[in-house]
Amino acid sequence: MNTALKKRLADAISGSVRAAKFCCGGTMPDVDPLIEVDQLGVLRFPLKPKAVAALVEQCAVAPFGKGMQTLVDTKVRKTFELSPERFRVSDEWNTQVAGVVARVADDLGLPPTDLHAELYKLLVYRRGGFFRPHRDSEKSDGMVGSLIIVLPNPFDGGTLTVRHSPSRQQRFSFQEAASGNCISYAAFYADCEHEVSEVFAGVRVCLCYNLTLRPAKTARGKRRKTQGDANPLVCSVHSWFAAQPSTPLVFALEHQYSERGLSGELLKGTDRSLAELLVSTAEAADCELHLAHVSRHLLQFADDGSESDWDDYGARRGSRKSRQLEIGETFEDDLVGTQWSTLAGKKQAWKNIPLNVTSIMSEIPVDEWTPTSEEYEGYTGNAGNTLDRWYHRTAIVLWPKTQHYSVLASAGLETCNPVFARHMSALAKSTKARREALRADCIRFARAIIAAWPTVHGGSWSEAASGSSDSPQTTFCDHLIKLNDQETIVALLSQVAKQNDSISLKTLIVHACSEFGIPAIATELQSLMNQPVGRFGITVQALRNLEWLEAVCELRLPESEARNIVGNLCRHAASVFCAPFAKKTSASECSWDRRKNQEEAALPLLLKALLICGCHQEFSNVIACVESNPGQLTLEHGRVPALKELIPWSLRKFGHTPPPLRQWLQDVRARLVRVTAAEPKPPADWTRPSAVACGCRHCGQLSAFLKDSTAEVGRISAREEDRLHLIREISRHRCDVTHQLEKFRSPYTLVLTKTQESFERALRRYQLDSALLKELPESPGD
Repeated sequence: MNTALKKRLADAISGSVRAAKFCCGGTMPDVDPLIEVDQLGVLRFPLKPKAVAALVEQCAVAPFGKGMQTLVDTKVRKTFELSPERFRVSDEWNTQVAGVVARVADDLGLPPTDLHAELYKLLVYRRGGFFRPHRDSEKSDGMVGSLIIVLPNPFDGGTLTVRHSPSRQQRFSFQEAASGNCISYAAFYADCEHEVSEVFAGVRVCLCYNLTLRPAKTARGKRRKTQGDANPLVCSVHSWFAAQPSTPLVFALEHQYSERGLSGELLKGTDRSLAELLVSTAEAADCELHLAHVSRHLLQFADDGSESDWDDYGARRGSRKSRQLEIGETFEDDLVGTQWSTLAGKKQAWKNIPLNVTSIMSEIPVDEWTPTSEEYEGYTGNAGNTLDRWYHRTAIVLWPKTQHYSVLASAGLETCNPVFARHMSALAKSTKARREALRADCIRFARAIIAAWPTVHGGSWSEAASGSSDSPQTTFCDHLIKLNDQETIVALLSQVAKQNDSISLKTLIVHACSEFGIPAIATELQSLMNQPVGRFGITVQALRNLEWLEAVCELRLPESEARNIVGNLCRHAASVFCAPFAKKTSASECSWDRRKNQEEAALPLLLKALLICGCHQEFSNVIACVESNPGQLTLEHGRVPALKELIPWSLRKFGHTPPPLRQWLQDVRARLVRVTAAEPKPPADWTRPSAVACGCRHCGQLSAFLKDSTAEVGRISAREEDRLHLIREISRHRCDVTHQLEKFRSPYTLVLTKTQESFERALRRYQLDSALLKELPESPGD
């Protein structure tokens, strides 16, 4: 389908777009430019040797641009230059140059009245002079190319070669000027690579001009008309978007443009003609049209045969010879549009919008594009053999206006949020007459963002509940609250909330419940609660649900229907919380960090919700689960912190402490009083606890040693596997011994030295429990 449509599009374009050259050249009338140089006077061509020497004396060594730097390196460029502030030309000469510019504009496909030449430099290439391959930088706003006028002075060599692509290049030898008989010129676009070959004899003198576009104001806004739906290109565009509405069409341009030159007025040659055609097509097909830089990154398997250069031990056998890369599987293929601009040159705030390789219309097939850069990581003994390639082109991109927000949303929330924020700001400042239309746009944009929201699981509670208040998710939810559209909020709750467990919903749900009523979003709230139970503990989603559930319980709920809904949600939340405890998960299977971050944060939230809704039986059930599994919610991290939070909260909320909460406080206090009744005493002799259940000979020796009240050090000779078994048993039962290996004779001996670790653990526990008892709130009524 795509192939047939793309052929129809290509055929429709080829018959309508005027071809243009990327460079051109010719000769000028025999007019003396009357170049007058400061301190030298008027130059007379051909130049005599003394005049050449004097001219060079006034010049400077010409630099070249490399990235953001301007460098002088005669290995790259060997020529002399004179700035136009140091010399003048005649008015008659300027008139002749204007005539050349008109001819150049016609050849390059540019409007003759808009193209202007700005004198840039006078260049002198003496014998041995040259300029390596390079591209001209945009030296001024609107610059699109360069004009080189070579003056009649004998020289040999100095050929200008201009390349638009590896297969398209043209050479200018300037024979008329080189023979001293006539003035020659060449013009080319700035994005074309070009070079000047070495001058073998004589002196090559030329005037360099920057070609700039300065469109006349009266010419702006002119558009080529189409025959509407009868036009083949319009019909093809309609067919494309009927099959894939939100897949932008990408028309790769022939020339490359900088960000500063990304404007319809600065388009070159065939690109300008294509843009005029596409503008009228977009209007007829009701499409958005933008300019963009298209960037493609390919990560592929590549092999240069160097694996054979390595031996079985990872050492290189010898130097690797240069080999042809054999390209294999593609691991990544990313295509995005960046640096977006309208045809009028207005920059857009969008960042990377994903594009589809199959939607690119290009005279050169995509797979034949020349990479702008590449990196190859060869075989290194255990990794490598990958090739990264980057491709960059400028393009005109179309998509239906009805799909505008869907296309923007495909770029992701970080890109969309600033744009959506501007829409919301415009809505807030809008007049009454425009408010309804702007609000409808905001709603469409918000729903497009929700529809494109990616699935993200595995977040942490710190990300969900206490993340940055200016995170994209939080900011978007804040915008939805201001937008206050029930269907859009319902869409977020029903679609995004299940796909992204790191998005906090508390503020949004409280707003929706207050604004629209709990029954209006009951289905979505119940759906949020029905997530799978975590195997090892409370999931991030369950914890997030408790956050908004507790906040909803705090609302005034006068309607019995709302109270019933919230009560059912609380009871379900209690069952979800208790489910992992019922499985009696062993400590080794649990993730301590998850319990610490999630279950301990969940407990006070759940208990508050149950107390507010009067679910005292479920409250007692939760407490029973917690107390029956003291290793999962410890006193110091789970129960005492919860009580410290709940007791003062309950007094503020109810004016008293509800009975089940008061009973739990009393039980925890009684336990702490019991375990802190007597401080642990250090052992009186060398007897140590022995809980080793294994009945093997060596474990028997270990138990006997631990029970021996007189022995501090013991020795057990055993083979390696038996020693390892002993060490495992010591670790598993936390025996009060350290061990070292003695290698005097075979079998080796395990030297055991007794410690007071059990006593020290008990003392630490006693001190911790004593501190917890002091922290624990007093039981109300005591």
